[in-house]
Amino acid sequence: MNNAIKQIKKYWKINLITFLVALAIGATIFCLMFFLRSQSLYDAANGASVASVSILFVGLLMWVSHLGAFDTFAFGFKQLGSMFFAKNPRRDGTYADYKQNKADKRAASSYNFVAVILAGLFMLISVGILEIIYHVALNS
Repeated sequence: MNNAIKQIKKYWKINLITFLVALAIGATIFCLMFFLRSQSLYDAANGASVASVSILFVGLLMWVSHLGAFDTFAFGFKQLGSMFFAKNPRRDGTYADYKQNKADKRAASSYNFVAVILAGLFMLISVGILEIIYHVALNS
């Protein structure tokens, strides 16, 4: 856990840019849902919901990928590609070597998924606020 916090602090500029890009993508999704519909408070709440769930889903996929869940598929596609498209088709090592190389790269990564998950949670808070506003306006 300390290593992750150190890496986040080390790459704070990259994480800040990632956070802002995730918010911009979420705002784009929100604007599409809001402005292409009837522009009511209901559509604002729906647009914020879709945006926040989308950003959270991407952040969670980034986290799972960081944990190594997709390494088997990546190694298989790399081997398949080298078999068909390389001039000298050969194996570049075993899966264990590939997994160790990926683990070494992950140890020095910037943990961008944390910024994306935080952006999604920030947007989820806005969903809660919009839902409260919608229900108060509906009942009055």
